[in-house]
Amino acid sequence: MFDVKSVRKDFPALRSQDIVYLDNAATSFTPEPVTDELIDYYHRNGTSVHRGIYKRAEETTRKLEKSREKTADFIGADSSREIVFTKNCTESLNLLAYSFHHWSEKRGKILVTEMDHHSNILPWKIMAKGSDRFELEFVDVTRNGRIDMEDYENKLSPDTVAVAFPGVSNVIGAYNQVKELTKLAHDNHTLVIVDGAQWLPHRKFDIPEYDVDFLTFSAHKMLGPTGLGILYGREDLLERMPPPFGGGEMVRSTTKEETTWNDVPQKFEAGTPPIAQIIAFGAALDYLNELGLSAVKKHVDSLTEKAINLLSKIQGVEIYGPKEGEDRGGLVSFNLKGVHPHDLAASLDSIDNIAIRAGLHCAQPLHEAMELNATSRASFYVYNEEGEIDRLARAIREARKIFGGEK
Repeated sequence: MFDVKSVRKDFPALRSQDIVYLDNAATSFTPEPVTDELIDYYHRNGTSVHRGIYKRAEETTRKLEKSREKTADFIGADSSREIVFTKNCTESLNLLAYSFHHWSEKRGKILVTEMDHHSNILPWKIMAKGSDRFELEFVDVTRNGRIDMEDYENKLSPDTVAVAFPGVSNVIGAYNQVKELTKLAHDNHTLVIVDGAQWLPHRKFDIPEYDVDFLTFSAHKMLGPTGLGILYGREDLLERMPPPFGGGEMVRSTTKEETTWNDVPQKFEAGTPPIAQIIAFGAALDYLNELGLSAVKKHVDSLTEKAINLLSKIQGVEIYGPKEGEDRGGLVSFNLKGVHPHDLAASLDSIDNIAIRAGLHCAQPLHEAMELNATSRASFYVYNEEGEIDRLARAIREARKIFGGEK
């Protein structure tokens, strides 16, 4: 286990005010080693990449490609050519949907789940609506918020082109059975896409172990800068896929009559990339590797277990998802009886500067499947302390009094 008090000193956002930040599933704070890289780029480099033949531009390109290599190593990819930098996880999924629309020779179904974030529903929904070759179908989720494996198997068929599902639910924190889901899909000759936005910040995702075809995640949920997403794709698949955007650097040559695409991954990275963010993301990966993902998960699991234990003792609080252990990620979604999540979130902020998320969390189908109008969500990360969980529980009790739940 790492020293949380020492870790907290690395985060300037925690020095500005006494905030209990429990909205890490939305975005994480950024440590100084990462912001230092951002500043260094703008103060010392400031050049573009892949084009200049002068020393400073070559150094900038070297640092960017080093971050790509670190990203590949972080997930165990065969090559850095399998790492495409995008704007965010959402754009990565949109890129895949566009490419499937224009590339796949198969006709048939795209399977998503009722558990998915809107980012892994809407791109496929838009793609299917604009095509006469594809149909979007949802895999059911059980009342306790787990993917219905029987329904999944029943809906896999010879005309299933791809399945897309989250590694971890951003609402209930449930880790899904990625290996089993992937094997069933591959046995059906179906491609597998995993939304890893909530998995990668806390737990090792090794490509050879999980054997997925595509993986997406975002830098800003794992101590990195905003404006940067990552798409992993098997190189042979990326080679066959058409790019969704046109512009500089993504072509090898173009004339009035013909265009030849560049090699992967540049084929998918049109125009000047987010250079500073990519370089800084390498520093974020260094930081996480130094902490150790196993230690990160152990720390976050401990906070989650404590939160579940304390909140479950508060009258009127209902908690959703797995109760503890390996099946649950680092967040707790709950409701306080008689209090709308928006009202509760505003009250916690007012009572003790506690920041949680409230609403549908861009996952309306899951809320509908679980017959919920909205939920409150507290999510934890490397700089959160046990004392902050105590403050959360006390503030919820105080809010309960305010809203008339306790005389």
